[in-house]
Amino acid sequence: MTNLLIVTSESDTHADVVIKDLQKTRINPIRLNSESFIKTGKYFHEWEASGNNYNTFLCLEESLKEAEEIGVIWWRKPDEYAVFPEVHDEWAIKYCRQETESLMYSLSGIYPKAKWVNHYYKIRFPSHRINQIPIAQKLGITIPPTLVTNSYEAIYDFLNRQGTCIIKPMRYSGFLHDGTQYGCYTRPIDLDTIEEFKDSIRLAPVFLQKRIAKKAEYRVTLIGKKHFVCRIDSKHINDVDVNLDWRTTEPEKLIHVPDNLPDVYIDKLFKMLDELGLNFGAFDVIQDDDDTLYFIELNPNGQWYWIEILTGMPMVRAMRELIEELATEYSLSWSSEL
Repeated sequence: MTNLLIVTSESDTHADVVIKDLQKTRINPIRLNSESFIKTGKYFHEWEASGNNYNTFLCLEESLKEAEEIGVIWWRKPDEYAVFPEVHDEWAIKYCRQETESLMYSLSGIYPKAKWVNHYYKIRFPSHRINQIPIAQKLGITIPPTLVTNSYEAIYDFLNRQGTCIIKPMRYSGFLHDGTQYGCYTRPIDLDTIEEFKDSIRLAPVFLQKRIAKKAEYRVTLIGKKHFVCRIDSKHINDVDVNLDWRTTEPEKLIHVPDNLPDVYIDKLFKMLDELGLNFGAFDVIQDDDDTLYFIELNPNGQWYWIEILTGMPMVRAMRELIEELATEYSLSWSSEL
């Protein structure tokens, strides 16, 4: 039996369905929810002067699970860590949360032999989208012409050369205003708009890309050795915002169709994961009227279960098989040391 540690939050349906699928395997899933970990988790990790691990123990009272060793780690979607109710001072709250985050970010030091679905630190690098560009260039993967700048003159020149363009954040996902949550999605940009915001362009980096005329839009999910190509169609929705960025509406309102892309292209996406040391990746790809495929971005920890719900593609099974494969690798690594 191999222990699988899932670091996530209470609302994570992906963890729910994979845990259920693991019931008849030799994997013991241990779910660590960020909202309850501080209040219900007990642990100790002790090292000798040599650095050898002397004693390690983790107990999660919420799920009645405990373990001395973790063989596989699946870093999913942890939320903010909730502190004990008696902690009121804002600096004390910050201290408790940041120390707990530091502990979580140190899992590779606590369980150095564990295998990861995607290692936390290997997720962070491609999460900053500019880091994906050199790898795409190395593998011969076409991207839309792209500009990052804080210069009005550079944007003006780029728009003149590229024509219709879009603007989107590199990382910032949204903000809360007057009790309402707002998202930051892809939007069109033109010369009139940048003239209006000319004086504020210098305040932060601006990320622009040439707008690609969409013939088709794909979400390509790679899980272990399996790949799933889903064509997502929003043309039937009479909404310019949705047509530009389908994330602005509910997935069930969009048409999701299992599809295929050329094997040579899928191989390049697998090679990108190899370059990054990842076992999972969710890719956004656009096909234009000339059938050119444009790589938009890789989400190294993206959502995918909604696609299985809407298409029936067996993605939960693929994740379970990946975890089983990693557990086997972990067991073999232990055997080789004996």
